[in-house]
Amino acid sequence: MVELEDLQKQISKLHRENNLNSEHKRKLLDEVIKLLSSDLDTPDLKMLGKVMEEIGNGLRVFKPYQAWRKVSVFGSARTKEDHPQYQQTKACGKALKDAGFMVITGGGPGMMQAANEGAGRDVSFGININLPMEQESNHIVHGSPRSFECQYFFTRKLFFLKESDAVILTPGGFGTFDEGFELLTLLQTGRNPPIPVIMLEAPGDNFWGPFLHSWVRRLLDDGMVSHEDTELIFHTDSVEQAVNHIEKFYTNYHSFRYVGHQVLLRINNPLSADNLERLNAEFSDVLEEGMIEQVFDWPKSDDEQFKHYPRLRMHLNHHRMNCLPQLIRRMNALYAKENQ
Repeated sequence: MVELEDLQKQISKLHRENNLNSEHKRKLLDEVIKLLSSDLDTPDLKMLGKVMEEIGNGLRVFKPYQAWRKVSVFGSARTKEDHPQYQQTKACGKALKDAGFMVITGGGPGMMQAANEGAGRDVSFGININLPMEQESNHIVHGSPRSFECQYFFTRKLFFLKESDAVILTPGGFGTFDEGFELLTLLQTGRNPPIPVIMLEAPGDNFWGPFLHSWVRRLLDDGMVSHEDTELIFHTDSVEQAVNHIEKFYTNYHSFRYVGHQVLLRINNPLSADNLERLNAEFSDVLEEGMIEQVFDWPKSDDEQFKHYPRLRMHLNHHRMNCLPQLIRRMNALYAKENQ
């Protein structure tokens, strides 16, 4: 525990070394001071301290691996090692590793262990949860520098989604459905960068079939979701198809950010004028105004490591954020066809 005198010395040192020259650092410190100045109850202070600790710990764990693409794999903690679902998920973990991806799981047994086992310890992350039944880390990630524990589900899920370039949902229970529904909601509303979502099952198992052909179909028929919402999900019993679906998403697409009300898609290589015109013709209905523009060296506020990427800039209708994955896949396809 940091003593008050030590805390004052640390803040003074930050000022002297000009480490508070970032507005974001100053805002963070300002919010902490506001919270400490508030008349909060001890349980609330305890919760805030734990949340800050967990977020800080997770940021430090993932920081050395920012350059690697990662896939989160969700699934049941109860599946046994001899079950076909376990073996399929283990094979998926290996295929992801072979394709150059790191693998993130909840760090527990069952399908989480299967994905970590397939990927191997060196490219696996495990974000465990402190539960009353004391779920332990699986032997693949136990003691790994890429494994840490969370007290709260929301901080755990924050890192699952913040660090993931794709998510694979394998058969699971309430927890898996919770993670899947939250992700789909965030993608539908544009609160998570567009990423592939795969529902993977063992051949002949048809675990996800009833969900897609009954529940989702009913939601679609009753107008509670749109056709574009259903396109957020890719359903397969093939590991090869699952990994290929992720790889194709990043054929030319690199990453995403908001700038004000505009969407920026960073791309690896610029589009030709003809392909940009075609993309505009096919997706004009999802724009609030204007056109999809290709821009370079903009915005000035972008992170330095992304400065050299071309960008597609658009004012997307906020009700059509669920169309972004389709737009990205079409852009990738146009680029790939022209560069065969």
